[in-house]
Amino acid sequence: MSASPGFSRHYLWVLAIPLLILGLWAEWQDFFSLWYDSIIYNHGYLVLAGTLYLLFVRRHALQKLTINGSPLAIVLLVGASVALLFSQAADIQVFRLLLAPIIILLWGWSIWGRDFLKVAGGPILLLCFAAPIWDDFSPLLQHITVFFNNIFLQIADIEATINEFLITLEVGAFLVEGGCSGVRYLMVALFLGAFYGQLYYRSLRSKVLLIITAGLFSLLANWIRVFGIIAAGHYTNMQTSLVKDHELFGWVIFIIFTLVPVFLISSRLESSPQETTKDEISGTTSGRVGGKHTSVFWPIVASFLLIWPPLVPIALQAKTEKVAQSWHPTLVEADSDWRGPLKHANVWQPDFSDPDIDLSGVYVSNDLKQVQLQITGYRNQSQNKELIFYKNRLFDSADWQLISTEKREIGDAYRQSPNHVNETVIRNKVDRAQVIVWSWYDVGGFLTDSKFEAKVAGAFKKITGDSRGALWALAGRCEVSKSSECEQQRKAFTLFLESFLQ
Repeated sequence: MSASPGFSRHYLWVLAIPLLILGLWAEWQDFFSLWYDSIIYNHGYLVLAGTLYLLFVRRHALQKLTINGSPLAIVLLVGASVALLFSQAADIQVFRLLLAPIIILLWGWSIWGRDFLKVAGGPILLLCFAAPIWDDFSPLLQHITVFFNNIFLQIADIEATINEFLITLEVGAFLVEGGCSGVRYLMVALFLGAFYGQLYYRSLRSKVLLIITAGLFSLLANWIRVFGIIAAGHYTNMQTSLVKDHELFGWVIFIIFTLVPVFLISSRLESSPQETTKDEISGTTSGRVGGKHTSVFWPIVASFLLIWPPLVPIALQAKTEKVAQSWHPTLVEADSDWRGPLKHANVWQPDFSDPDIDLSGVYVSNDLKQVQLQITGYRNQSQNKELIFYKNRLFDSADWQLISTEKREIGDAYRQSPNHVNETVIRNKVDRAQVIVWSWYDVGGFLTDSKFEAKVAGAFKKITGDSRGALWALAGRCEVSKSSECEQQRKAFTLFLESFLQ
């Protein structure tokens, strides 16, 4: 059965907009939240506007597309949708937001073939310039910025001592932080180069050259910006307002040393803008109508693969809630060899964000060895309430100092702990007391000492209706006055596990 021109050219485009919005609703929410909350990514609104504008410019070419399904694209879309499902279950934001434009491309390719990629591929991929991957380049860009500013300072004959990211002058010190790396200017410059190239160029070579040029000039602008702030501080004895407030100064430098040169260079790369734009709007599609993949099967299957990942959690919601509400972990009951649990006698407390479960008690053996059992977890993990979360820390760094951390093998004889545990030794900053902690994770009954395994297992468990997760830990004080230090406490942990968790 072949699709009629009216269906393929009209109704599909009417359905496409709400389908793409609803199918990727969680991702769009995260995009807007990222752009609103993060100063590094608040250019995302500009990126989205640029993407929509380019698609509007090419609307006539999009309207000429006819169904020409691609089996290869369907296969790739299956893989991408499965990856999105697991990324949603594990709440790995960077994967989810990177997959969003890729899934849109594969969805369109599955329905309209390669012509969709030619017309819409470039504009949609611009969203990658607003995805949360670029700040990972900050440390590298910080090193590069410090390197070139060292050269500038030598040329200007300004004496400075450099210790990694700290540049110290006689008049004061300047720290090249992540915000000084220039990653914001780099992202904006790369986007503007790609946007201009998509708007006016047909040659891939010209587009790539413009993007690279824009990126290089943005790096140069940031080096000049940082040097300008340091030089201003040097010559004014740190009295200039630029030392503390240089946001506007940075964008002025960006305009002068990035936008102006890139604009001048772009005019040399382009040949005939009006002709190119016209070709992009109306001449890129081949208008194939009589292919063998023109059935409505292709849009139906592609659209199902687009919307099924967000439907899975909805279908499992009742089971997930039932499992969550029926989970009531408790501290173990004392036996003849141990007394406890003693409440409010903790030697340590994990620093977790709004846990549903926070149980703690100290057990005392007959020979007066003390062990604290800690269970901290979430009945139904969700965004900002999850076991593996950047805000969740084993200890509060304001109160404790890390001494050492390692993996310790304890064997497989214990039913409530894995073969290996995380051993962490910390020291209290006030009384200098030293505490040893054995910790591991329980994710829906799966026990592991690895954050990565806990994250992956949590994703698998979540798509089966089990979203429980907890940190289990044993803690006790080390006798630092003795040469064995924490060895006695390790033996106490082992005896505790043998008594209660075997």
